[in-house]
Amino acid sequence: MLIDLPEDILLDVIHYLEVRDVITLRKTCRALHTFGGNDYVWHTLIAAFPLPIDVPFNTRPTALPGDELQRHAIKAIRLDANWRRLKTRVCGMRALLSDKSGQYVDQMQFLPGGKWLWTAQRTLKREASYTRMSLWSLDDVEKARRVWSTEVSGIYRSCTVVQSGEDDFATLVVGVCDQREVIEMHSISLQDSAPNLQYGFCPNYPIYPPPAPVKSKQLQVVPHPRAPHLRPIIHEIATYGTMLIVTIFALDTGGGAGSLQILFVNPETGATKWVDPSFAQAFSFLWVRVWGDYLFLVGQVSEDFVVRVYAMPRPFAGTPSRTGTPPASPSAVPMPDDSDEDDYAYSNLGPVVAQFAGPTPMAVPRHHIPQVSPASTTPTLSAIMFYHSSSPHSAQLLHFAFDFSSETVTLKNMASKDFPISNESSPQLAQVGALGLRAVWLEHNWETQLNRVMKLAYDPATGAVKVGMLLPPDPELPFSPNMCHSLAFDEVTGRLCLGMYDGNVYLLDFV
Repeated sequence: MLIDLPEDILLDVIHYLEVRDVITLRKTCRALHTFGGNDYVWHTLIAAFPLPIDVPFNTRPTALPGDELQRHAIKAIRLDANWRRLKTRVCGMRALLSDKSGQYVDQMQFLPGGKWLWTAQRTLKREASYTRMSLWSLDDVEKARRVWSTEVSGIYRSCTVVQSGEDDFATLVVGVCDQREVIEMHSISLQDSAPNLQYGFCPNYPIYPPPAPVKSKQLQVVPHPRAPHLRPIIHEIATYGTMLIVTIFALDTGGGAGSLQILFVNPETGATKWVDPSFAQAFSFLWVRVWGDYLFLVGQVSEDFVVRVYAMPRPFAGTPSRTGTPPASPSAVPMPDDSDEDDYAYSNLGPVVAQFAGPTPMAVPRHHIPQVSPASTTPTLSAIMFYHSSSPHSAQLLHFAFDFSSETVTLKNMASKDFPISNESSPQLAQVGALGLRAVWLEHNWETQLNRVMKLAYDPATGAVKVGMLLPPDPELPFSPNMCHSLAFDEVTGRLCLGMYDGNVYLLDFV
């Protein structure tokens, strides 16, 4: 019998089984139930598990016990099965915000794991624009609450939320336009349980707690002294340790063509260093991602979707390496026309370490902006492109996974999949996960003037892409997709948050 085999033989057998097999095996007898809950068994299974699991932030699966890994794996399997159903079932719905003032949420973003949500609302007071930013705790959905909120003058441009490794605080970095381009930094405590109980909790209308004692800083983005006619407009903000990497659209106030540029900011000293414009010049659209000690420039070059990798420069003295073994990189190397004494010298990114491009050219280049996955802790990147100017209408899913060492970056795998979309519709508000397994978007039908929420499921093993309707135009829910103005999506948990034009915000779970 199986239970009579030596344990080392049983461990060898485990290598040929999948998670579902071991769960079934544990139901047969007490001995196998005990053996199947072994930590080593589950560490082995999870290493080959094809689905992402919802482990605590910055925690390796091998640090968790076997029983906990089994719970996470079962949850991931149930989510995957529900997501791939023809009619995906909404397992939980929560009205997160009901703002009767009519100020709807313009932008929202999940922190990794879907346990925290950042929202931004634009408000108008005495003919001046303000942005109200809030952080929500969603660890217990039934007691979801706003744990931090502030209001800043101006209209937001972009935002990134950096969570600490200890999971006890987050740094909110937001770009705001208030007649000038400004970067604001707020350090926010995530240990909200005890401090916020004193403010109470209202199930239907969560209240604004008094401002928590947070560390805040404001930095102004000014044009490069050599190009004062180029007005900087913040596009995106990334981080490398304590350094900020800001993608800028430089608007030529003299009537010339604008350009994409990259700016390094040291928030401790307020020092800035512009990257030589030639490094971003080739890109029609540009995103910046950081993994390890490498800078990834992502976007469209000519007809291709390109990922170009550079060693992270050290533009400021004392810029630390995140891995401890930084690759050889330039440190604000002057360009040919610069002198060492020139404080305004452009920063040189140095030679390209690696470059990767999608396997096929973009169907309609320069006409459709790709939707790129948000920054993630794992070196994976996905993009989804909708070609509604082509006939028939089509879309493309791209996924890159990287390996990197102190010497170079290599492509672990790359996948590309084309799929059709409706000719009578246009996609909006697309969100794709970094793993490329799931994506959502709002689809507007021009004939019926109705919206519906669409879903995508990608199977890396077979290369199959399955596209279907997640929410119909008339769901049995207290809202209609026609009211949707903004959304946030977490690929791992499958959690979806929808912001409505009437000021309401709804949180949906599918497992």
